[in-house]
Amino acid sequence: MKKFITMGLALVLATGVLTGCSTSQKADEVTTESKTETITVDYGQGLNADGTLADIDAADYVKVCDYSAVELASADVSVSDDEVQEQIDSFMENYKTTKQVTDREVKDGDVVNIDYVGTVNGEEFEGGNSDGQGYDLTIGSDTFIDGFEDQLIGHTPGETVEVNVTFPDDYTSEDLAGKDAVFKTTIHYISETEDQKLTDDFVKENLQDTYGYTSVKDMKKQIKKALKDNKETDAVWNYLVDKSEFQEIPDTLIEDRVDILVNALASNLSAQGYSLEEYLSVYGYEDEAALRESYHDSCENTVKVFLLADVIAGEKGLSVTEEAKKEYFQSEDYSSYTSFYSDAYVNRVVLDDMVVKMILETAKIK
Repeated sequence: MKKFITMGLALVLATGVLTGCSTSQKADEVTTESKTETITVDYGQGLNADGTLADIDAADYVKVCDYSAVELASADVSVSDDEVQEQIDSFMENYKTTKQVTDREVKDGDVVNIDYVGTVNGEEFEGGNSDGQGYDLTIGSDTFIDGFEDQLIGHTPGETVEVNVTFPDDYTSEDLAGKDAVFKTTIHYISETEDQKLTDDFVKENLQDTYGYTSVKDMKKQIKKALKDNKETDAVWNYLVDKSEFQEIPDTLIEDRVDILVNALASNLSAQGYSLEEYLSVYGYEDEAALRESYHDSCENTVKVFLLADVIAGEKGLSVTEEAKKEYFQSEDYSSYTSFYSDAYVNRVVLDDMVVKMILETAKIK
Protein backbone atom coordinates (compact mmCIF):
# COMPACT_ATOMS: atom_id res chain seq x y z
CA MET A 1 0.00 0.00 0.00
CA LYS A 2 2.74 2.46 0.95
CA LYS A 3 4.52 1.88 -2.36
CA PHE A 4 1.38 2.83 -4.28
CA ILE A 5 0.98 5.98 -2.21
CA THR A 6 4.58 6.95 -2.83
CA MET A 7 4.21 6.50 -6.55
CA GLY A 8 1.03 8.52 -6.60
CA LEU A 9 2.73 11.43 -4.91
CA ALA A 10 5.63 11.19 -7.33
CA LEU A 11 3.25 11.66 -10.21
CA VAL A 12 1.53 14.71 -8.84
CA LEU A 13 4.79 16.34 -7.82
CA ALA A 14 6.38 15.48 -11.18
CA THR A 15 9.85 15.35 -9.71
CA GLY A 16 11.46 14.18 -12.93
CA VAL A 17 12.44 10.75 -11.60
CA LEU A 18 12.27 8.22 -14.42
CA THR A 19 9.11 6.54 -13.21
CA GLY A 20 7.79 9.52 -11.28
CA CYS A 21 5.45 10.77 -13.93
CA SER A 22 4.16 7.33 -14.69
CA THR A 23 3.06 5.94 -11.43
CA SER A 24 -0.06 7.73 -10.42
CA GLN A 25 -3.07 7.77 -12.57
CA LYS A 26 -6.53 8.10 -11.38
CA ALA A 27 -9.52 6.14 -12.01
CA ASP A 28 -12.35 6.44 -14.37
CA GLU A 29 -13.28 9.92 -13.26
CA VAL A 30 -12.84 11.79 -10.01
CA THR A 31 -14.01 15.35 -9.71
CA THR A 32 -13.15 18.15 -7.32
CA GLU A 33 -15.43 21.10 -6.84
CA SER A 34 -13.74 24.49 -6.92
CA LYS A 35 -15.15 27.96 -6.68
CA THR A 36 -15.33 28.33 -10.44
CA GLU A 37 -15.16 24.93 -12.06
CA THR A 38 -15.24 21.18 -11.69
CA ILE A 39 -11.89 19.58 -12.48
CA THR A 40 -11.97 16.03 -13.80
CA VAL A 41 -8.95 13.74 -13.63
CA ASP A 42 -8.99 10.49 -15.58
CA TYR A 43 -6.07 8.44 -14.29
CA GLY A 44 -6.90 5.62 -16.64
CA GLN A 45 -6.49 7.84 -19.68
CA GLY A 46 -4.71 6.08 -22.53
CA LEU A 47 -4.84 2.67 -20.85
CA ASN A 48 -6.69 -0.55 -21.60
CA ALA A 49 -8.64 -2.21 -18.82
CA ASP A 50 -5.69 -4.53 -18.16
CA GLY A 51 -3.37 -1.55 -17.70
CA THR A 52 -1.50 -1.79 -20.99
CA LEU A 53 -1.22 1.15 -23.36
CA ALA A 54 -4.33 1.53 -25.47
CA ASP A 55 -4.61 1.53 -29.29
CA ILE A 56 -0.99 0.57 -30.01
CA ASP A 57 1.29 -2.44 -30.31
CA ALA A 58 4.15 -1.62 -27.93
CA ALA A 59 6.54 -3.81 -29.96
CA ASP A 60 6.24 -1.33 -32.84
CA TYR A 61 7.97 1.34 -30.76
CA VAL A 62 10.69 -0.44 -28.81
CA LYS A 63 13.24 -3.16 -29.37
CA VAL A 64 13.89 -4.40 -25.86
CA CYS A 65 17.46 -5.13 -24.84
CA ASP A 66 18.53 -8.46 -23.37
CA TYR A 67 16.98 -8.46 -19.91
CA SER A 68 17.91 -12.01 -18.94
CA ALA A 69 20.79 -10.83 -16.73
CA VAL A 70 20.48 -7.10 -16.12
CA GLU A 71 23.57 -5.63 -14.45
CA LEU A 72 23.01 -3.08 -11.71
CA ALA A 73 25.66 -1.11 -9.86
CA SER A 74 25.77 -1.79 -6.14
CA ALA A 75 26.03 1.93 -5.45
CA ASP A 76 22.72 2.48 -7.25
CA VAL A 77 20.73 0.00 -5.18
CA SER A 78 22.35 0.05 -1.73
CA VAL A 79 20.82 1.98 1.15
CA SER A 80 22.91 3.58 3.88
CA ASP A 81 21.96 4.08 7.52
CA ASP A 82 22.10 7.83 6.91
CA GLU A 83 19.46 7.53 4.18
CA VAL A 84 17.21 5.58 6.51
CA GLN A 85 17.69 8.16 9.27
CA GLU A 86 16.96 10.97 6.83
CA GLN A 87 13.64 9.34 6.00
CA ILE A 88 12.84 8.88 9.67
CA ASP A 89 13.73 12.51 10.45
CA SER A 90 11.50 13.70 7.62
CA PHE A 91 8.74 11.40 8.80
CA MET A 92 8.97 12.62 12.41
CA GLU A 93 8.61 16.24 11.32
CA ASN A 94 4.89 15.49 11.13
CA TYR A 95 4.80 14.66 14.83
CA LYS A 96 6.53 17.71 16.26
CA THR A 97 4.64 19.62 18.94
CA THR A 98 4.59 23.33 19.74
CA LYS A 99 4.49 24.89 23.17
CA GLN A 100 4.00 28.50 24.26
CA VAL A 101 6.91 29.86 26.29
CA THR A 102 6.53 33.00 28.41
CA ASP A 103 9.42 32.84 30.90
CA ARG A 104 12.46 33.81 28.86
CA GLU A 105 13.70 36.63 26.65
CA VAL A 106 13.18 36.68 22.89
CA LYS A 107 16.25 35.78 20.88
CA ASP A 108 17.16 35.74 17.20
CA GLY A 109 15.41 32.91 15.36
CA ASP A 110 12.47 32.70 17.74
CA VAL A 111 8.89 32.60 16.53
CA VAL A 112 6.96 35.14 18.60
CA ASN A 113 3.23 35.79 18.70
CA ILE A 114 2.57 39.52 18.79
CA ASP A 115 -0.07 42.18 18.38
CA TYR A 116 0.88 45.62 17.17
CA VAL A 117 -0.56 49.02 16.37
CA GLY A 118 1.41 51.35 14.12
CA THR A 119 1.24 55.15 14.14
CA VAL A 120 2.83 57.98 12.17
CA ASN A 121 2.85 61.34 13.95
CA GLY A 122 0.55 59.82 16.53
CA GLU A 123 -2.06 58.75 14.00
CA GLU A 124 -2.88 55.14 13.15
CA PHE A 125 -2.59 54.27 9.48
CA GLU A 126 -4.37 51.72 7.33
CA GLY A 127 -2.87 48.24 7.45
CA GLY A 128 -0.64 49.16 10.37
CA ASN A 129 -2.13 46.92 13.03
CA SER A 130 -2.84 43.24 13.68
CA ASP A 131 -6.45 43.85 14.74
CA GLY A 132 -5.84 41.86 17.91
CA GLN A 133 -5.62 38.61 15.96
CA GLY A 134 -2.09 37.73 17.00
CA TYR A 135 0.68 37.43 14.43
CA ASP A 136 3.43 34.81 14.39
CA LEU A 137 6.70 36.52 13.49
CA THR A 138 10.05 34.78 13.05
CA ILE A 139 12.78 37.01 14.43
CA GLY A 140 15.49 37.44 11.80
CA SER A 141 13.22 36.62 8.86
CA ASP A 142 13.17 40.28 7.69
CA THR A 143 9.42 39.96 7.26
CA PHE A 144 8.80 43.40 8.77
CA ILE A 145 10.46 46.76 8.18
CA ASP A 146 14.20 46.91 8.85
CA GLY A 147 14.88 47.22 12.56
CA PHE A 148 11.47 46.03 13.74
CA GLU A 149 12.41 42.47 14.59
CA ASP A 150 15.74 43.35 16.20
CA GLN A 151 14.00 45.61 18.72
CA LEU A 152 12.00 42.69 20.12
CA ILE A 153 15.15 40.74 21.02
CA GLY A 154 15.83 40.76 24.75
CA HIS A 155 12.23 41.42 25.74
CA THR A 156 9.99 38.93 27.52
CA PRO A 157 6.45 37.80 26.69
CA GLY A 158 3.95 40.00 28.48
CA GLU A 159 5.89 43.17 27.69
CA THR A 160 4.62 45.91 25.41
CA VAL A 161 7.43 47.48 23.39
CA GLU A 162 7.47 50.68 21.38
CA VAL A 163 9.27 49.75 18.18
CA ASN A 164 10.63 52.74 16.24
CA VAL A 165 11.25 52.30 12.50
CA THR A 166 11.51 54.36 9.34
CA PHE A 167 9.70 53.35 6.19
CA PRO A 168 12.05 53.14 3.19
CA ASP A 169 11.92 55.95 0.66
CA ASP A 170 10.69 53.54 -2.02
CA TYR A 171 7.93 52.05 0.15
CA THR A 172 4.89 51.00 -1.84
CA SER A 173 2.62 53.47 -0.05
CA GLU A 174 3.58 57.04 -0.93
CA ASP A 175 1.83 58.28 2.22
CA LEU A 176 4.26 56.28 4.36
CA ALA A 177 7.45 56.34 2.28
CA GLY A 178 10.39 57.81 4.20
CA LYS A 179 8.34 58.49 7.34
CA ASP A 180 9.12 57.54 10.93
CA ALA A 181 6.66 55.19 12.59
CA VAL A 182 6.07 53.74 16.04
CA PHE A 183 4.61 50.27 16.50
CA LYS A 184 3.19 49.60 19.95
CA THR A 185 3.90 45.87 20.09
CA THR A 186 2.73 43.37 22.69
CA ILE A 187 4.63 40.08 22.89
CA HIS A 188 2.26 37.28 23.88
CA TYR A 189 4.49 34.23 23.80
CA ILE A 190 7.39 32.46 22.11
CA SER A 191 6.53 29.33 20.10
CA GLU A 192 8.98 26.50 20.67
CA THR A 193 8.92 23.33 18.62
CA GLU A 194 9.64 20.05 20.36
CA ASP A 195 10.67 16.82 18.69
CA GLN A 196 8.80 13.67 19.57
CA LYS A 197 11.07 11.02 21.02
CA LEU A 198 11.04 7.95 18.80
CA THR A 199 10.40 4.98 21.07
CA ASP A 200 8.75 1.60 20.69
CA ASP A 201 5.74 2.91 22.61
CA PHE A 202 5.43 5.91 20.26
CA VAL A 203 5.60 3.64 17.23
CA LYS A 204 2.94 1.29 18.55
CA GLU A 205 0.63 4.12 19.56
CA ASN A 206 0.95 6.31 16.48
CA LEU A 207 2.29 4.27 13.56
CA GLN A 208 1.32 0.64 13.89
CA ASP A 209 -2.27 0.88 12.65
CA THR A 210 -1.45 3.10 9.67
CA TYR A 211 2.00 1.90 8.63
CA GLY A 212 2.34 -1.51 10.21
CA TYR A 213 5.46 -0.61 12.20
CA THR A 214 5.67 -2.56 15.46
CA SER A 215 8.86 -1.11 16.95
CA VAL A 216 11.68 1.33 16.16
CA LYS A 217 13.79 -1.56 14.87
CA ASP A 218 10.94 -2.78 12.66
CA MET A 219 10.33 0.75 11.40
CA LYS A 220 13.96 1.12 10.32
CA LYS A 221 13.90 -2.32 8.71
CA GLN A 222 10.75 -1.57 6.70
CA ILE A 223 11.94 1.88 5.64
CA LYS A 224 15.28 0.44 4.49
CA LYS A 225 13.48 -2.22 2.47
CA ALA A 226 11.16 0.35 0.89
CA LEU A 227 14.12 2.54 -0.08
CA LYS A 228 15.95 -0.45 -1.52
CA ASP A 229 12.87 -1.54 -3.49
CA ASN A 230 12.49 1.94 -4.93
CA LYS A 231 16.16 2.15 -5.87
CA GLU A 232 16.09 -1.27 -7.51
CA THR A 233 12.95 -0.36 -9.46
CA ASP A 234 14.50 2.88 -10.72
CA ALA A 235 17.76 1.12 -11.56
CA VAL A 236 15.99 -1.57 -13.59
CA TRP A 237 13.96 0.89 -15.62
CA ASN A 238 16.94 3.19 -16.17
CA TYR A 239 18.98 0.23 -17.40
CA LEU A 240 16.27 -0.96 -19.79
CA VAL A 241 15.54 2.52 -21.14
CA ASP A 242 19.25 3.16 -21.70
CA LYS A 243 19.97 -0.18 -23.40
CA SER A 244 16.79 -0.56 -25.51
CA GLU A 245 16.09 0.99 -28.90
CA PHE A 246 13.03 3.23 -29.27
CA GLN A 247 11.25 4.42 -32.37
CA GLU A 248 9.70 7.89 -32.38
CA ILE A 249 6.97 7.82 -29.75
CA PRO A 250 3.56 9.24 -30.77
CA ASP A 251 2.87 12.57 -29.11
CA THR A 252 -0.57 11.37 -28.06
CA LEU A 253 0.98 8.82 -25.69
CA ILE A 254 3.07 11.48 -24.00
CA GLU A 255 0.26 14.02 -23.92
CA ASP A 256 -1.99 11.51 -22.15
CA ARG A 257 0.49 11.43 -19.30
CA VAL A 258 0.92 15.21 -19.32
CA ASP A 259 -2.87 15.65 -19.21
CA ILE A 260 -3.01 13.55 -16.06
CA LEU A 261 -0.26 15.53 -14.36
CA VAL A 262 -1.78 18.90 -15.15
CA ASN A 263 -5.32 17.87 -14.25
CA ALA A 264 -4.20 16.19 -11.02
CA LEU A 265 -2.26 19.31 -10.05
CA ALA A 266 -5.23 21.54 -10.84
CA SER A 267 -7.55 19.27 -8.86
CA ASN A 268 -5.25 19.28 -5.83
CA LEU A 269 -4.90 23.05 -5.98
CA SER A 270 -8.65 23.47 -6.29
CA ALA A 271 -9.20 21.34 -3.21
CA GLN A 272 -6.98 23.80 -1.31
CA GLY A 273 -8.80 26.83 -2.68
CA TYR A 274 -6.25 27.80 -5.32
CA SER A 275 -6.33 27.92 -9.09
CA LEU A 276 -3.86 26.59 -11.61
CA GLU A 277 -3.35 30.16 -12.82
CA GLU A 278 -2.24 31.20 -9.32
CA TYR A 279 0.20 28.29 -9.22
CA LEU A 280 1.65 29.23 -12.61
CA SER A 281 2.19 32.81 -11.46
CA VAL A 282 3.82 31.87 -8.14
CA TYR A 283 6.20 29.37 -9.74
CA GLY A 284 7.13 31.53 -12.70
CA TYR A 285 5.45 29.66 -15.56
CA GLU A 286 4.42 31.90 -18.43
CA ASP A 287 1.30 29.86 -19.09
CA GLU A 288 -0.09 26.33 -18.96
CA ALA A 289 1.79 25.44 -22.13
CA ALA A 290 5.07 26.17 -20.32
CA LEU A 291 4.03 23.92 -17.45
CA ARG A 292 3.13 21.14 -19.86
CA GLU A 293 6.48 21.49 -21.57
CA SER A 294 8.26 21.13 -18.22
CA TYR A 295 6.51 17.77 -17.76
CA HIS A 296 7.26 16.49 -21.26
CA ASP A 297 10.60 14.73 -20.73
CA SER A 298 9.51 13.01 -17.54
CA CYS A 299 6.32 11.81 -19.18
CA GLU A 300 8.19 10.61 -22.26
CA ASN A 301 10.31 8.44 -19.96
CA THR A 302 7.14 7.18 -18.36
CA VAL A 303 5.81 6.10 -21.73
CA LYS A 304 9.09 4.33 -22.42
CA VAL A 305 8.67 2.40 -19.18
CA PHE A 306 5.12 1.44 -20.15
CA LEU A 307 6.24 0.31 -23.59
CA LEU A 308 9.05 -1.81 -22.15
CA ALA A 309 6.79 -3.37 -19.55
CA ASP A 310 4.07 -4.15 -22.10
CA VAL A 311 6.51 -5.87 -24.46
CA ILE A 312 8.25 -7.86 -21.73
CA ALA A 313 4.93 -8.86 -20.13
CA GLY A 314 3.72 -10.05 -23.51
CA GLU A 315 6.87 -12.08 -24.13
CA LYS A 316 6.72 -13.70 -20.70
CA GLY A 317 2.97 -14.17 -20.56
CA LEU A 318 2.53 -11.89 -17.54
CA SER A 319 -0.89 -10.50 -16.80
CA VAL A 320 -2.50 -8.96 -13.74
CA THR A 321 -4.68 -11.36 -11.82
CA GLU A 322 -6.61 -10.93 -8.61
CA GLU A 323 -3.90 -12.94 -6.87
CA ALA A 324 -1.21 -10.61 -8.23
CA LYS A 325 -3.06 -7.57 -6.90
CA LYS A 326 -3.54 -9.17 -3.51
CA GLU A 327 0.17 -9.91 -3.38
CA TYR A 328 1.07 -6.37 -4.40
CA PHE A 329 -1.22 -4.84 -1.78
CA GLN A 330 -0.14 -7.43 0.80
CA SER A 331 -3.65 -8.87 1.04
CA GLU A 332 -5.06 -5.55 2.27
CA ASP A 333 -8.27 -4.06 0.93
CA TYR A 334 -7.29 -1.97 -2.08
CA SER A 335 -10.80 -1.00 -3.20
CA SER A 336 -10.22 2.66 -2.32
CA TYR A 337 -7.35 2.72 -4.82
CA THR A 338 -9.37 1.22 -7.65
CA SER A 339 -12.21 3.58 -6.80
CA PHE A 340 -9.98 6.63 -6.96
CA TYR A 341 -7.37 5.65 -9.55
CA SER A 342 -9.39 3.12 -11.60
CA ASP A 343 -8.91 -0.56 -12.28
CA ALA A 344 -6.88 0.31 -15.37
CA TYR A 345 -4.31 2.30 -13.45
CA VAL A 346 -4.07 -0.15 -10.57
CA ASN A 347 -3.44 -2.88 -13.15
CA ARG A 348 -0.78 -0.66 -14.75
CA VAL A 349 1.08 -0.28 -11.46
CA VAL A 350 0.89 -3.97 -10.62
CA LEU A 351 1.98 -5.06 -14.11
CA ASP A 352 5.05 -2.81 -13.98
CA ASP A 353 5.91 -4.22 -10.57
CA MET A 354 5.56 -7.80 -11.82
CA VAL A 355 7.99 -7.09 -14.66
CA VAL A 356 10.54 -5.51 -12.31
CA LYS A 357 10.37 -8.41 -9.86
CA MET A 358 10.86 -10.92 -12.67
CA ILE A 359 13.92 -9.06 -13.95
CA LEU A 360 15.41 -8.73 -10.48
CA GLU A 361 15.31 -12.52 -10.07
CA THR A 362 18.13 -12.82 -12.57
CA ALA A 363 19.76 -9.39 -12.19
CA LYS A 364 23.43 -9.13 -11.26
CA ILE A 365 24.65 -6.59 -8.72
CA LYS A 366 28.19 -5.36 -9.46
